[in-house]
Amino acid sequence: MFDGSFKSSRKVNLSGRKRPTTGYSARLASLSSSRGKGPQDDVLAGSKKELMLQNRLAREERHALKLQTAASTKIQAQCRRLKAAEQARASVFSKLEQQLTQTVLNGDIQSKPLPTQQLQLFLRQFLFARQEKTIASERIRKVQDYLVFMLLVSSLKGAKEDGTNLLQAEQNACWVYQVAMMSEIALQTLVQEELKKSMTNPAIAVNPYFLLLDTLTNGDKYPTLEGQKALSNVLFRLGTTASFGIFDAMSACIAQQARDGVSSVKNNRLVQVIANVAGQTLRLSVQGHDQLDMTSRQFATKILSTASAVRSPVTRDVMTAIGDSTREQGLFWASAVQHLRRKEDGENSMLSWQKRAIAVGNLIELTSICSFDDALVGVVPFVLSEMVTPSLVQWAFDVKNTQQDAMALEEDYDMEDEGDVPVVSPAYLSIGGFASDEEVHRGALALGDAEISVRAQWQNLCHSKFSARCLDVLLHSNDTQPGDNAVSRFCHLLTTVLLSAGRSYILTLGIKFANPPPALFALLSAMTVDQFAGGPAVSANSTSLINSMWQWIKPRINSIIAQRSTASIVNGPLVFSTSQLQVLLVFNVVYSHMLLGLDDEAFYDGQWPLRLTDVEAVVMFLKQFIYDLCWTITSNNTLSVENMDDREMVLFSTVVSSVKLFNQLYDRDCRRRFMSDGAWLWPSMPAVKEIVDLEVMKEDGNHDAHAIYMLMNGKAVSPYARAALILITMPQVLSFNERVQLFQKLLEDGKAQLGGIRDEFSRAFQVRVKRDEIVDNSFEFFQEVCNTMSPSALKGRIKVTFINEQGLEEAGIDGGGVFKEYVDSLTKNAFSPEYGFFLETEEHLLYPNPGARFLVDTRKEVLDRYRFLGRVLAKAVYENILVEPQFAAFFLNKLLGKFNYIDDLHSLDPELYKSLMRLKHYDGNVEELALTFGVTEKEFGEVVTRNLVPDGANIPVTKENRIRYIHLMANYKLNVLSSMESAAFLKGFRDLIPGTWIQMFAPAELQMLIGGSATNIDIDDWERHTVYGGGYHPSQPFIRWFWEIVRKDFTAEDRAGLLKFITSCSRQPLLGFSKLQPQICIHQVRVPIGDDERLPSSATCMNLLKLPSYSNKESMRKKLLYAIRSNAGFDLS
Repeated sequence: MFDGSFKSSRKVNLSGRKRPTTGYSARLASLSSSRGKGPQDDVLAGSKKELMLQNRLAREERHALKLQTAASTKIQAQCRRLKAAEQARASVFSKLEQQLTQTVLNGDIQSKPLPTQQLQLFLRQFLFARQEKTIASERIRKVQDYLVFMLLVSSLKGAKEDGTNLLQAEQNACWVYQVAMMSEIALQTLVQEELKKSMTNPAIAVNPYFLLLDTLTNGDKYPTLEGQKALSNVLFRLGTTASFGIFDAMSACIAQQARDGVSSVKNNRLVQVIANVAGQTLRLSVQGHDQLDMTSRQFATKILSTASAVRSPVTRDVMTAIGDSTREQGLFWASAVQHLRRKEDGENSMLSWQKRAIAVGNLIELTSICSFDDALVGVVPFVLSEMVTPSLVQWAFDVKNTQQDAMALEEDYDMEDEGDVPVVSPAYLSIGGFASDEEVHRGALALGDAEISVRAQWQNLCHSKFSARCLDVLLHSNDTQPGDNAVSRFCHLLTTVLLSAGRSYILTLGIKFANPPPALFALLSAMTVDQFAGGPAVSANSTSLINSMWQWIKPRINSIIAQRSTASIVNGPLVFSTSQLQVLLVFNVVYSHMLLGLDDEAFYDGQWPLRLTDVEAVVMFLKQFIYDLCWTITSNNTLSVENMDDREMVLFSTVVSSVKLFNQLYDRDCRRRFMSDGAWLWPSMPAVKEIVDLEVMKEDGNHDAHAIYMLMNGKAVSPYARAALILITMPQVLSFNERVQLFQKLLEDGKAQLGGIRDEFSRAFQVRVKRDEIVDNSFEFFQEVCNTMSPSALKGRIKVTFINEQGLEEAGIDGGGVFKEYVDSLTKNAFSPEYGFFLETEEHLLYPNPGARFLVDTRKEVLDRYRFLGRVLAKAVYENILVEPQFAAFFLNKLLGKFNYIDDLHSLDPELYKSLMRLKHYDGNVEELALTFGVTEKEFGEVVTRNLVPDGANIPVTKENRIRYIHLMANYKLNVLSSMESAAFLKGFRDLIPGTWIQMFAPAELQMLIGGSATNIDIDDWERHTVYGGGYHPSQPFIRWFWEIVRKDFTAEDRAGLLKFITSCSRQPLLGFSKLQPQICIHQVRVPIGDDERLPSSATCMNLLKLPSYSNKESMRKKLLYAIRSNAGFDLS
C-alpha cells in the first residue's frame, strides 16, 4: 500500500560499484547507511527533509570546490610572480653590470663622482637584485665593491651644486633606505673580513668599506637639522634591522676582544668606529619615543646576550655616549633592561638556555658596575626572576658535584651498632637529580670558551654582596607599589636559588654546625655580614637587612590579619599568596642563619638585629602561621601526597623554615627569657595526654621535615597522630606540665607492655654492691645483663643489697627504697669528677671528659663506660627516681639533638669564649694575631695539632674568615672533643628510653626531668600533701614543731637534706608533692617520756619519716639535723 513516500523497495546494491568515500555522494551514502539508527532519527527516504539536506550538502560541496580552485589560482599566480621576480632581478643585475662596465670604461670614477641620480639608480638596482640567490656571489661582490667605491667618492668629493654629493641630496625615505642598507653592507663586510686582523692591520684605515661606514655615519656630514633627522633615521634602521645591525657588530667586537684578551679600544680603529656608531644610535635625541624604545630593546637583547659584555671596553666606550655619571647610565640601563623584560613576557620566544645564562651573568655584573642604582635595581628583579631557572642555578654553582661543607673534624664515630646513626632526610624532600641534564649539557657546549667567564659572573649572585645590596635598595624604595612587586620578585629569585642550590639544607629542621652548600653559605653569609660590624655593643638604632625586611613584612602581615578579621571567617587561617610566602621564606632562612653566629650580648643587650619587641612580634606571627598551616587542615595548605608542584614546594619550604626559626628563638628564650609566660603555647589545644598517638611517639628515628610533610599532606588526619608529630618538631607549643604527664604516660605504657617481668611476683635481678665500689660493681652487673640478655632487660625490676665497709649486708629489705638510694648513690659517684669520666664547669655542671679515653686501655672500654653511664641515667628516669647530678646545657643539647650556640661555650671555657668575642669585634689587623685554623693540644706529653678544616694549620685567620673560625673553634670545643663519648652515652640512654620521648623537652626541662625542680621547696605544698600515722595528727604540738622547724629554723640546704632523708632525693617532685607516690607520711615513734636520745629514721621506699615524740622542739630540731647530716643510710635507727 502506498504510504506517501518514495522509499526504494530495494536495499541491496546491485550495481557492483563501491560506495563513495569522499565528496557529496559519500556524504549522502553515509546519511543513507545511518538512517534509522539514531533514537531521534526522523529523516525518511524521499521526504522533503531529505531533499533539502541533499541540496544543502551539494551547495557546501560546490563552495568548497570553489575555494580550492581560488586557492590553487592564487598559488599559481604567486609562483608566477616569484618566477617573474627572479627573472627581473637577474635581468636588472645583468643590466647593472653592463652599465657599471660602461661607466668605468668611459670615466674616471676615482676622481670624478657620478651624478647623484645615476648613483641612486645604480643603488636601487643593486639593492633590488642582490637578494637573488641564483646570481653568483662573486658577481654580487664585484658590483658591490664598485658601488661602495662610487658612493665613497660621491660622499667625499661630490658637490651639492652639480648634484654629485649623495649626502647632500634630497633625504627622503628612499635615500634613508639606500644609505642604511649600504652602511649595513659595509658593517657586515668589515666584521666578517677585517675584525679578526683589525688590531694588526694598519691598512684598515684605507679600506673603502671602513671609510664608507665612517663617512655615512659621521654626524659632521649632516650639519642641518634635516640632515640630523635623516642620520637618526639611518641609525635607527641600522640599530633595529633584523639581519645584521650595529649592535650585532658591537657584539662581535666584544666577543673578539674577549678572545684576544684586549682591554682597550684605543689601538683598534675599526672597533672605535663601530663603538662610535653604536653610541650615536643610542644617543640621538631626535628619535621619537617609540624609536628609542625599539633601539634600546635591541641593544639590551644583543649586548646582554653576549658573554662578558658589560665589562667590555667596547661597552664602556659606548656608554660614555649615554653619560659619564653612574646615575645617567643607571637610568638608561633600567629602560633597556625593562624592554628586555617585555620581550620575555611578550609574544617573542624565550631566550635560549645559553643566552639566558649569559644575560643573567651580565645583569648581575651590570648592577654592580652601576653602583646599585635604584632605577636599575628596581627593574632587575623582574628580569632575573623570569630568566633564572633551577637548571641554571645548579649549573652555575655546580650543585651536582659540590659536597656540603661539613665544618667538622675528621673524627671516627663508628659504633658497634650503626642503627642509631641519624638518617638523612627522605629522598623526595631533596631536589631530584640534576635538573634538565640534557638541556644543561647542550647549553654548556653552546657557551664554549665563554662558560668560565659567565659562571664567574654568576658567582657574584651568592659570593658577593649583590643580593644583600639589591634587597636593601628595594626595601628602602620610596615607591611603595613598585617596591612591593620588586621585593617580591627578588625574593622569588632568591627562593629559586635557595631551593636549587640547597634544598636539603632548607628542608632540614635540625640545627647543626654543618655549613650549607658553599653557594648557599656564601649567599647567607653575605646577607648577614652586617651583624659583625662595629664594636661589641651594637646600637639598636643601626639598621640590618633583617630589620629592614621585618619592617617591610610587618604592615603586610597586619593587612592580611585585618582582611581575615573583616571576612566571614574571623578565626579562619591566614592565607598567603606564593609571592608573600617567598618573601617570608627568605626572611626565615636569612634570620635563622644570622642567629647561628649571634652572641647573646648582641641579641639581648644590643637588641640586634631586631629589638626584642620585634622579636616577640616575630614569634607571635610564626606561632600563628605554623598553627594555621600545620594544625588547621584546609584545601589551601594541603600538599600533594606524591610530587609537589612549585607552589606547594614554596609553601612547604616556608613552613619548615618557619618552624626552624621558631625553634631557634625558643632556644634563645630558654637560655634567657624575653617572652612572657605562655607566649609559646598554641591556642585551643586539647589535653595532650588524651589525644597523642603514643605509637608515633615510640618511633625513634629522624623525623625532621618529614613530620611537617605528614602534617601538611593530609596523611596524619587524626588529632592523635598530628599531636605526636607536633611534639616531635615543636613541642614548646604544648605546656611543660602536659608534656611531663605525657612522658609519664609513655613510661607507664612501656612498663605495662613488659607484662610479668615488672610485677611483684616476678623474679627481679639481684645485685650486691659495696658502697665504696658501687660504680665498678654496677658496671659489671649492667654489662652482664646486657650481654647475657639484652639492654632492654634493664627495664625489669632490680633488687639491691648493700655491703658495708665491714663486708656485711646492711639492714633493710628492698621494697623500692633501697633501690632508690642505690640509684642516688650510683649517679653521685659515677658522674663525680673524681671518677674521671665527667668534668665540672665553673658552675659545677657536668659534661663528658674529652680525656677519658686515656683513663682506660682500649677505645671500646671507654665507649662501654659511657654507654653504661647513659643506661644508669635512663634507668633513673625510667623508674621516676630523681637524682642529684646537674648537667651542662651544651651536653643536654647533644642528648636532645639540639644545636649548641656560641654562648654555650661560656660555661665550658670562659677564657676561650672571651677571647673569641674579642676576636669577633677586633678592629686591628687580624692577621697580626698569627691565628690559624688549627688547634694545638698535648697528648701523652706530645704537642698535637688538630685541623679545624683540611690543612687548617696552614690557613691564616683573617678579617674575612674570622667568623667561620669562631664557629669552628666553638664546634670543636662543644661537639668534636667529646663526640664519641656523647654518642656512646646517648646510645646507652636510648637502650631504655627512645630519643623522641625526651626530645619533647628543652635542656633545662630535661634537667628537671632528671633531677626535679631546682626551685626552692614549696613547704606549703609539702605540708598540704603530707599524711600522718602512728597516732600523729596535724593539731598535735609535735607536728606543729616539725613544720615550724622546717619553715623557720632550717636553711634551704637543710630542707633539701630532710627531703632526701625521706624520699632519697633532695629536690621536690616536678609536678608538685601531689604527684609523689606514695605521699610523704610522718609516722609516730613512741618513746618513754623524757627519752630524747632516739634519732629519726626513714623508709625511703614508702617515703616514710619515723619521727619520735620528743619532749621539746629544740630536741626535735637537733635530732633531725643530726639524722639528715649523718648520711648513715638504712643502718640508722
